[in-house]
Amino acid sequence: MNENENNVPMSVPAIADDNIVAIAEAAERRIQAINKIKQIALKVTNASDWTNQGGKPYLQVSGSEKVGRTFGVSWRIDHPMWEVDEDGHYSYTFKGYFSLGMAEIEAIGTRSSRDPFFSTGKGGVPKPPSEIDRGDVKKAAYTNCLGNGISRLLGLRNMTWEDLATANITPDKVAGIDYKKPEMSDEAKGLKAEIQSMILEMANNDQEAAKGVLEKFTEFPGRDGSIVAGKRSIAQISEKQAPVTHKKVKAAYDQWKGAGGNVGNASGADTSAAS
Repeated sequence: MNENENNVPMSVPAIADDNIVAIAEAAERRIQAINKIKQIALKVTNASDWTNQGGKPYLQVSGSEKVGRTFGVSWRIDHPMWEVDEDGHYSYTFKGYFSLGMAEIEAIGTRSSRDPFFSTGKGGVPKPPSEIDRGDVKKAAYTNCLGNGISRLLGLRNMTWEDLATANITPDKVAGIDYKKPEMSDEAKGLKAEIQSMILEMANNDQEAAKGVLEKFTEFPGRDGSIVAGKRSIAQISEKQAPVTHKKVKAAYDQWKGAGGNVGNASGADTSAAS
């Protein structure tokens, strides 16, 4: 083989003028079809089929199903995958296959117990995973998969309020979801500072050991009887958890001080008050 053979430039045939015109016309027809689909989709939905998430419109599964039936979309959904994190939080993932005519796409739907919708309680107080209904998270993952698949197949993603305005659907008519957390009170901040100070002292100022002690004080039994891992950072302690954790740590700290504070590290500290 000639060593210069690989260096010979390859010629790429130019696209004929009539092909360019055909490509452009086909692209224009596709754009018109997508816009027509959007118009029809908006006609079969109403304000209750949309939510305002972070200032952007999001089509709920109720709307996705209406649009899917209108255009004859079919789908099948695999069994869900369930994953659990070390801290007790979990997630469900569904994989679906969506078809329209000869076209078929795959779509994923995932929801986690960490999602603010599930993990934020009254007043913005975080909820532990043991207090979150697993069935709700599973259903949300399924509907998320359904909504993603139908929206992607029909080109209904990234809709704007201007698009929805053509169907008289405006932000003031659509329910919004506010995930904003309230500012932590000065009292809770003070309790957290005291918790950190006491634990560090018992841990002989060993930062890594202190994380383990805090985790022990903040762990708790889940609904199924298993132990849910505690917090390893003071920043993770919520307004509601601060006084409870402070009480436990203070009891152990007083006991430790009463014994002379001779424990060399956190692993030897008596944390019986944590349980």
